[in-house]
This record gives sequence, C-alpha cells and structure tokens, in this order.
Amino acid sequence: MGNLATRLSISPIKGSLRNWSSSIMWTVVANKAWALRRFVMYRFSQNKQSDESTPMFPPEVIIEILSWLPLKSLTQAQLVCKQWRALIHDHYFIEKHMDQSSVVWHWYNVVRTGNNLHIGSFSYLHGCDGLLLLRNNSSFKYYVWNPATRRVLELPDPHSGNYGFGFCYVPATGDYRIVSIYNDQENGREGCEVFTPGHSRDWRRLTFPNIMTANNGYRFKDRVSVVSTGGAVHCVIVIKVGEERCERVVSLDMGTELFTINHLPEGLTCNRTGLWDLDWDGKLALVQIVGENLQVMELEDYKKHRWCADKKVIPLPPMKKDIGGERKLFPLFAKQGDIWFWSKGEKIFTYTIKTGQVSDVKKTQTFSLSNKLYPYKPSLITFEGMVPDTMLEKLRPHLSFD
Repeated sequence: MGNLATRLSISPIKGSLRNWSSSIMWTVVANKAWALRRFVMYRFSQNKQSDESTPMFPPEVIIEILSWLPLKSLTQAQLVCKQWRALIHDHYFIEKHMDQSSVVWHWYNVVRTGNNLHIGSFSYLHGCDGLLLLRNNSSFKYYVWNPATRRVLELPDPHSGNYGFGFCYVPATGDYRIVSIYNDQENGREGCEVFTPGHSRDWRRLTFPNIMTANNGYRFKDRVSVVSTGGAVHCVIVIKVGEERCERVVSLDMGTELFTINHLPEGLTCNRTGLWDLDWDGKLALVQIVGENLQVMELEDYKKHRWCADKKVIPLPPMKKDIGGERKLFPLFAKQGDIWFWSKGEKIFTYTIKTGQVSDVKKTQTFSLSNKLYPYKPSLITFEGMVPDTMLEKLRPHLSFD
C-alpha cells in the first residue's frame, strides 16, 4: 500500500470521529464497523471471483472504519481480499489502529522471590508495536513474540556481555530492527550488533565509536544504559580510565546506521543515582527530581548535537515522595502529555502535565527499577520464520485481548 499517510486524505472523517467522546457515539461507530464487516463478508461469499481491483468503498472510508474494529475482527477482515490484507498490515494502519485501541495490559517482569524465576521463566526486555522481546531465563535464548497472533520467532544468540537492547520500527527501511549494545571483551570496549526480524539469519556487527581519548589503563564502567526512541537507539555511557571521566550519549540512527556522539549538557552529571534517561515522547531526555519538581533536559536533535535551551520544570504529583529518607517516586517515561511514574511498593500511575491529574494504572508491589514497563496494545505484525508459541503457554493467561 505504500505510505498511506501521504496518499490518503481522511481529515473530515478522522476529525469527526476524534470529536466523538461519549460512549453512545463510540457504540455507533462500532456498530457501523460491524455492519461494514458483515456486508463485505456477504459480498465476498456471493462472488469470490469478483474483480478485486474495483473497491466497493473509497479507501479512506475503509481505513477509518476498519481502524475501529477489534483485533479479532481484523483477523477475519484481512481474508476478504489482497488489498484489505495489505492495508491491515501497512504500518500506517497499524499505528492508527493502536492509537484508537485502549491499553489491554501493562507488561513488565515480576521480582524474583527465593529461587523462583520470572513468570514462565521468561524475562521481558523490550516492547514495540505489540511485539515483545523476551529472554528465556533457563536457556538464555531470545525471542520476538506476538501474543495476539500467538506466533514467536527465535533469535540467534547475541553477543555476550549485553548492556541492553533497542527494538524499533525503522520508517526509512520499512522493517523492524533489534540493536544490542554489549561489552566486547576482545578489545575491552563497547560493541554493537543489529538484527532484522524476518530478514536476517545472524546478528550483523557495527563499529561502535571509541569515546575515550585515553586508550591505556583500567576501564571502569560507571554507567551504561540503552534507550530506544522512534527510529534511533541511544546509549548513555559513563566510563573512567585512570583520572579521565567520560560522559557521552552515543546515538544510532537506525535508517542510516550512523552513530552520533553528544556531550551531556553543561552542569549536568550523569551519576549512578538521581538521574534517569527516559523516552520522552520519542526523544531521549535526562530527568532528575529537584525538590518538588521534575527537571527535564531533552535531546531535541541528536544529529545536530542540540539539547533543549532550558530545562523543563514540571511540578511533581501532589503526593509524599520520600519515606524515611528513601526516594519513593521514580519516572519511567513520557508519552502524549502523560508522565508514567512508579511509586515504590505501591503502584504505577500516569500524571498529566497539562492538568496535573493523577490516574491510577496498576497496583503493584512487584515492580522494580530493573524492570521495563510496556503499555501493550495488540497488533497483527508477523515475521517470516515465526512459529506457534506453544513454548509460551504459561504467559498467555497474563494478557487479555477483548
């Protein structure tokens, strides 16, 4: 279908639907979608040899209505014709459908207790467009899993000494890529490799830039973390060699596979505690809590080495942040005007910046800073080589798609 966003004009329909906020109007839209599905399935059954090149409705109408259907109905709708299947699997449509879907699960690992491993002996590492990157805690094998389609892809073994993974859709190439940043013991420096699900058989190494000016002496890694934002993967890294301390953000453009190195903003120290690197609405941000406020330094354009001119100062949610001197409130990420927080030992919640409203999301006593949170929405994305997910049966009950 190509880039449907640039080819189709759907503003009249899109505008009217987005302005319908009441549950009554949502019911009307859902009924129209079901009516369209019944009509098309009837026409399809009456004349399977019909000319598929002649659409019964304008494409923009089909896209808008189908985007409101639940996933189970889309699995049937994709069988109507080749055009519909291509449309439903187009990334523009997938994004549109997920934007109009409610969050069905907040995926993260549980804390180990005693000798027990995570749920089903799998650890969650990253999420993207309804796909989960998992690691088997026993075999240390890695998988890409789509819980909605119940298909899974086993990945070849990545390099050992992994610091973290990035997993994102790359608009420039139209595919998904997984990035692994690791400690290369052969030269004592950092390494990088890329895997393209559905296309690659092996990990492909990229030359990670050397950020140190001193090449001799013992290297002490004070901090290495990986953040995936949009079509880029950022590695926030702090290394010491002797008396030299190096704090850098190394960014990888997934479209061009070129690295960019950025210094931290002046006066900002990336120490072990008190500073978080987050996905801030598709960009990397360094965030710290100062008094009653959250201070945010956003990397506005990593290719042009440009940080935001001034720190964003955001009042924290009106709740107690410290208990017995121990920090209790931790930011996780920001998306569409909401900041996701973890209140230690209590809950995960969202805080709307514009209104100051706090919305409880999930009560939890099992979350920890070593976990990653993913607001999961189902999709029909699949890759060549995926097989039925029989090995993940224990994980299925923890997701609901209705």
